[in-house]
Amino acid sequence: MLGAALVACSFSMAMAAPDEAPTEGRILFVDTSEKDQTYLATMNPDGSGKTRLTPGYSNIVFPRYCETSGWMGFTNKLPDMKSEVYLLARDGKKIKKILDGAALEGFSPDGKFLLYTTCDQAAGLYSYSLDSKTATKLSEDMQVTAADWSATGNWIAVSALTSKGTSDIWLISTKAQGIVRITDTPTISESFPVFSKDEKYLAVITDRHGQSELEYIDLDKREFQRPLLMGLYPSLSPSNRWITFETGDEVAVARADGINIKMLSKGRTPVWIK
Repeated sequence: MLGAALVACSFSMAMAAPDEAPTEGRILFVDTSEKDQTYLATMNPDGSGKTRLTPGYSNIVFPRYCETSGWMGFTNKLPDMKSEVYLLARDGKKIKKILDGAALEGFSPDGKFLLYTTCDQAAGLYSYSLDSKTATKLSEDMQVTAADWSATGNWIAVSALTSKGTSDIWLISTKAQGIVRITDTPTISESFPVFSKDEKYLAVITDRHGQSELEYIDLDKREFQRPLLMGLYPSLSPSNRWITFETGDEVAVARADGINIKMLSKGRTPVWIK
């Protein structure tokens, strides 16, 4: 397991050239450019071509996308802070509410299940069958704050609260291989894990250096790698060469090693999609 004294090392994914701009896919994000309204939207990774997909909602958070089914989803926080989960088709023409009192965490790679956490003290993690409309608890006694399903479907990465009040990272096997603890850092929080597309890394948010920034965990070497990106809610591009994230009240993009940061739009919680 990774400990608090681990020294960050240099980032080793395949990198884009220093003067190259991202052109792959699009970025799904929450458009917050209007007061008291939020919209689900997409844009090109250079910030152009912004398209709103939904009417205005009170407080959209954490959009998710399934490449296989084309379904998108998001959580909406109501003024009384109750949560509801919506699904919509890729063209945005069909929107339906499917859950109350829950927060959407992601989709299975085959598009048959979604992940959600309960918005209560238990903070349980569940998989939900879109066919049978039934839910299965995955988290045992863990209070899960975020989760991400790997591209092969074999693992679910979660951040969960510890007895110290911080968050650590675990992997939950979907193939009956149990639960593997990845970090054990009693005075440091690692949260909101996101798999790289090749499943070799997790991008996480950490306060290891005093403020929220992004780091990578090499799952083979169990080492942290620090790209010096201050922000929240990372999402890697399909090639792993770029990363989008929230910083301040804007969506930004950068090379995965932290070089060439560009602010794209007023918004939050971006997800890089094909």
